[in-house]
Amino acid sequence: MTNRTTERRRAPRAIALALAAGIAVSIAGALPAAAHTQVSPAAPEPGSTVTTGPVTVALETTEPILESGQKSIIVKGPGDEERFFGDGCTDVSNGTTLSAEITLGEPGEYTVVWTLVAEDGHTQSSNDFEPFTFTWQPDEGQQTAEGSPSVPTCGDESSSGATGDEGSSGARSSDEASGSESQGDEPTDNDASAADGSDIAWLIAAAGIVFIAAAAVVMIAVRRKMLADDAEDADADDDAAVPDDTSQSGPPATS
Repeated sequence: MTNRTTERRRAPRAIALALAAGIAVSIAGALPAAAHTQVSPAAPEPGSTVTTGPVTVALETTEPILESGQKSIIVKGPGDEERFFGDGCTDVSNGTTLSAEITLGEPGEYTVVWTLVAEDGHTQSSNDFEPFTFTWQPDEGQQTAEGSPSVPTCGDESSSGATGDEGSSGARSSDEASGSESQGDEPTDNDASAADGSDIAWLIAAAGIVFIAAAAVVMIAVRRKMLADDAEDADADDDAAVPDDTSQSGPPATS
């Protein structure tokens, strides 16, 4: 009788524990989907030396790139110089590769400055990652450019790094190059979609945390119930093991 009672108690406990564990695992697996797109250098290899140009600069993303969104690749250098190379225009291939052909200037170390918008609407830029640098050591006869002291904008010939035209805006920092200021002061649809995507990602992450906490509470409650039932079963087994003096005594002696 005791074994059957124990089995009946343990069956629903095991089911509840399995459900709680399943919820926690499912939510934990879904959380990375709410994380931001990861971007890594594809070409040239970070820290490498390039000797021929124009240089193909490329980035790889873990999520598709929004082709209608803000995107740009330029190169700053050499060294700490505030000279920008490239025209800001880019190509998207395979949905996850952003690239540009850039003619560089004097030999030295160059830093890639970039920005893009993933399909989830979140804007990523070189400010969010480790610096992507490489060394330019051109072979004899390689074409070079003067660069521009202002950040090039795709479609604006006056700010092209290839022409070296300083333009009228003056020098700007690499932080501004990867920000939305190059698109003007007025908010755009891409800015709005990026904000919406970021808000949705935070909501999903918050909901995941709440569900994980709830699953943890359920698991703790189930565990406590299991311990209580085990203690009750142990007491029942002890009671069953105690001999009944009345049942084992013989008939009363007769004189």
